[in-house]
Order: sequence, then structure tokens, then C-alpha cells
Amino acid sequence: MNSEVVKVVEFRIRRYDPDTKRSYVSTFKVPIRRGTTILDVLNYIKENLDETLTFRHSCRMGICGSCAVNINGKPMLACYTQVLDLNADIVTIEPLSNLPVVKDLVVDIQPFFQNFRKIKTVLIKPLEALKKEEEFVQSPEDLKKYWDLTLCTKCSICYSACPAAIDERFLGPSALTANYRFIADSRDEGLDERLKPMSDNVWLCTSCNSCTLFCPKLVNCANSVVEDRGLLVEMGAIPRTVKDVLESVMKYHNPMGTHQSKRMAWAEGLNVKTYPSVSKADVLFFVCCSTAYDVRNREIARTMVTLFDKLGVDYATLGEEEWCCGDHILRMGEKGLFEMLAEHNVVMFQKFNANRIVTLSPHCYNTFKNDKPYKDLALNVQHYTQFLAEAVENGRLKPTKTYNRRVAYHDPCFLGKRNQIYEEPRRILRSIKGLELIEMKRTREASFCCGGGAGRVWTEEAEPEKRPCVDRLKEALELGVEVIAVTCPFCVTTLEDAVKVLEVEDKIAVRDILEILKETL
Repeated sequence: MNSEVVKVVEFRIRRYDPDTKRSYVSTFKVPIRRGTTILDVLNYIKENLDETLTFRHSCRMGICGSCAVNINGKPMLACYTQVLDLNADIVTIEPLSNLPVVKDLVVDIQPFFQNFRKIKTVLIKPLEALKKEEEFVQSPEDLKKYWDLTLCTKCSICYSACPAAIDERFLGPSALTANYRFIADSRDEGLDERLKPMSDNVWLCTSCNSCTLFCPKLVNCANSVVEDRGLLVEMGAIPRTVKDVLESVMKYHNPMGTHQSKRMAWAEGLNVKTYPSVSKADVLFFVCCSTAYDVRNREIARTMVTLFDKLGVDYATLGEEEWCCGDHILRMGEKGLFEMLAEHNVVMFQKFNANRIVTLSPHCYNTFKNDKPYKDLALNVQHYTQFLAEAVENGRLKPTKTYNRRVAYHDPCFLGKRNQIYEEPRRILRSIKGLELIEMKRTREASFCCGGGAGRVWTEEAEPEKRPCVDRLKEALELGVEVIAVTCPFCVTTLEDAVKVLEVEDKIAVRDILEILKETL
């Protein structure tokens, strides 16, 4: 390690004394050299500043996974994380979330490992096969199907980052991924046995992608959970709520259970051009099922149309030919139904001559950008915040009225974690006079999911205290903000449900950024 000190960094460490049951913060200033890791810092503090500091570590090589902590709100391995890479003069270190704290930075990892005991982490074979002395031969091609899933070090970072893990029924990303690792193993013969422990809880996953995003070994846990669900869908082992959603999509091409002839009801009284009356426009406006059918969210779509008109944009919609994008359906594991929806929309995109597609929902945006067959079209697609941020920057959109409120922006998972769109919504909010933008404690890539993804917005049955939306709303209330600004119709639905559950309608409101803009133009 280079001996020259680059700078001195302040470390604020969240601690817990089990004897007094007291939580507190200790602050230390530590000289940082090139290559200094968070684990080096913790050892420096223990050896030179406070010998009572308690933390866990072992291998120092990112293999054992024991040194995981929250660093500036993100779960990371202390031995992997170099201080200078954080680009911060103040670093906050806290114990992992979703696990009981034993002392200081040490958490009880037993709840995490108890979930592993609910699945079998060995090959399931008939007893006669196990008695034989011969090896279970496997081809390199079959090994490749699950090899990446074997890299998990059981660090519990994914469990700490997971919003569904606030409900103890949920097995967690790592256990569900391990379960799928064996399902995908050509030598395993225990499919029925492996489906049972996850059949009643895998639907709690919101596909927020936090598990995959923060995994130090780059294990794609989020995709494994989708594969788990797909197997349950194939077997017909799905809850009634999930079945109802899938049947609605099959029958009406949307999960809301409303006839497709009502698709344009949101635009009543507006002069909105639709296919097939028009088949060419600069912008194809993809409205989304929630904003087309949900009475609460329709005003969001109407406001976007007003802004298009104000900006002089040549736009149109697919009208009744706009089917559900299929994002939620895909994450729920119904790949065949997703493909049916996608094939229809792809044909419509090819028939309609547009320079770009603008979506209201981050879920539509994400699936058009990243999921086949949409991805194969290389569509020029924008989320509405990208479109409007451009208009703000070039001076075409100028909010004029004052909005004197404290506002916290909630990063939607499918806009932020999955597509790294963080700045555009904030630019729009900062352009509004009087608006005081407050950052949530868990923000940007560390944002806490509203709990609506992967169909959970329609299938939610958890007790209020186990719902991610309620947890997220409590965080906003602690900040003393008056408004939570969102950019996703599903976030509107779930967070407003949380407002009603907590009975705080007089303290805080949930508003899409488009609704805030409407008040300021």
C-alpha cells in the first residue's frame, strides 16, 4: 500500500450496545492512503482509536462474505470497498438491514441461513442412484446453465438490500437463487420438492433488482426469481390473486380487467390523435395500462398531453391497439403471455412511423429497452422525465408559478436501479420555483422499492407493516416533507395506499412530477 496520505476522511459509525440497548453514532477521522479499504479503516479505528468497536471479518479477499456492512446507505463488502472510490469526505457505516443487530456492526445472520434450511442445497436423487458408486456425469454445456449461480458467498448483502425481506415469509434472493441453481442442474431430480418451499412466498419479490445490483459476485438473483416463478406458472401452482391478473391480461390485454374498447377513456374531451386514423408522428405516446384505466392515474396522462400541446409536439397514440407492455407479466413468470403481448406491440411499432416513443411508466420504458423482442428493434424510447428534462434545459419548458413545498423524490426501481436515470427527474424538480428538494435517506441506486413491481401492485396481501410502501412512507414522514414526488403510476398507487394505511392524509401527499408541473405552468 502507498504510504503517502491522500486525505483525511470522517467516518460516522452506527453502533449498538446490547447491554444498554442503546444505538448511537461514533465519529472518527482516519488518514486514507491509496488502496485503503473500509476494512482497513475499521481495523485502524479498533487498533488506534477505539478498541471496543465491534465488526466481523475473516478472509480479507471477498470470499468469505463476513465483512458486509452498509456504506453510505449501500450494502457492500468492507474488504472490497476502497475508500477513495467512494469520492466522499464523510462516510457513514452501518450494520446490514433486515437482520437483528448483535453489537455495533455485527448482525445476527441466522435468519438469513434459516431460509437456506428450507431448501435442499444438495442434489436430490432417488435413493437407489445415491447408493451407486459411479459419478453423476454432466456436460460442460449443462454446467454453464447454472455455474454463475454457484458463486454466491452467503454474504447476505442481497437479503439486506431486499425490500421483500421485511416480511419474514420471504425466503430471500440468495435462497431462491440457490434453489433455482439446483433446479437448473441437469443431475437434479427434485423439481416438485424444490417448488414447495417457495410457492407461497416467491410472489413477494418486486423485481426491484437490488439483489443483483449489489451482489459483489454479480450473481443475477433477480432473473433467478423470475425463472422460479416461471416454473410455478407452468405447474399451475400460483395464488388466486396472480391467476386473476394473468387471466385479465389474457382476456383483455391488460391487467386491470377492463375491456380494450375503454383504452382511450382517459383522453375524453382531448384532441388526441390515434392509430389507425394516423400512422405517423414525431412522438408515439405509450400511455400504460395504469394511466389508461386507473381513474386516479388518468390525470397523469392528460397532463402529459397538455404538455405535448404546449410544446407543439407532433404526437399520437396507438389507441385501442396499445396493449400492455407485458413487463409485470414477464416478471411474474408468464413468458408465453408476455410474448403474445410483445408480438402485438412490436407489429404496431413497425406499422407506426415515429421518431421516438415516450412512455409514462418506467416499466414500459424498461421492457422496451431491455427485453426481447422489443430490444431487437433498437427502439428510440424515452421516459417522460427524459423528454421533459430536455425541454427544461433548452428553455422550451419554463415553470412560472411558485411551489412552496418540501418535496422528497422517490426513485422508481425500473427507472433508477435498472436504467440509471436519476438526474432528469431531479432537474425538472429543481426548475420549479420555491420547491425545496429533499433527498430520501435511501436514494438513487439505494432507493427502497415502493413494493409495486412484478405484479405485486395488484396481488398485495401482506399485513401493512410488512409492505414496502408503508416502510418507504415512514421514511418520508421522518424527513418532514409535504410531498413525495414520483415518476411511476405504480408508485403513485402503492404509496397512496400507504398514506391511507397510516392515516396521514393531512400530513403528506403523493404526486407524480407531471402533477406538480401542472400546478406550476
